[in-house]
Amino acid sequence: MALKKLNILTIFLLGASLLMLYMAFPRFLAELMLVPGTPIVERLNSGGDVSVEDLDIAQNSREQAVSFVDHPKAYSDLATVFLARATVEQDRALKTQYTEKAIESLEKTLSLAPLNTFAWLRLSFARLRTGGDDGVRLKALEAWHMSVTTAPFEPYILLSRLHLGIVLYDEMTEEDISLLQAQAQATYKWNRGLLRQYVREKNLAEWCAFLLEANPEAAKFIAA
Repeated sequence: MALKKLNILTIFLLGASLLMLYMAFPRFLAELMLVPGTPIVERLNSGGDVSVEDLDIAQNSREQAVSFVDHPKAYSDLATVFLARATVEQDRALKTQYTEKAIESLEKTLSLAPLNTFAWLRLSFARLRTGGDDGVRLKALEAWHMSVTTAPFEPYILLSRLHLGIVLYDEMTEEDISLLQAQAQATYKWNRGLLRQYVREKNLAEWCAFLLEANPEAAKFIAA
């Protein structure tokens, strides 16, 4: 009887192991597909130069990965590639097409990882790049709002999120404006010197001082 129970347990464990292996195998293949394009995506994210051939490799590797399994990082990387293509593309129709593909990839990323504050910010930026009417700007604002609320203090994107918020200011509700003011305060407390340098380079010093008016010392520092 004991031997029979042991055999049943062994079969059960073996079956469970095979099932886990079967379920994990597509993920393993997806990770394997990502390898060729990873250095290229890293160069893109760090502002490095890449060739058209590099973009082809990165795009193909990510598309192969998502053919095996829904992979939020792969979709996010695809958005990076499509935005890079849109940046260098001269044909207006193709530029719009690549931007729209980036938006689709980011929306897929966020359906799988809704707390990805970086993806929300990039979605806001991508939506804004499509131009169009006020409805497009409102959608860009919605994504900006989500980026702030999912991670109010994220040093890596504080400056770019503040900048984009200023661009979208005319569409903001009172709640959004409060969030933008809080972003300005957080950025000032994080690195006031870098903030002043950035807003001066981008001709946003008056805007930043305005957002910091509740903190006269900070507003004076930025305007000085």
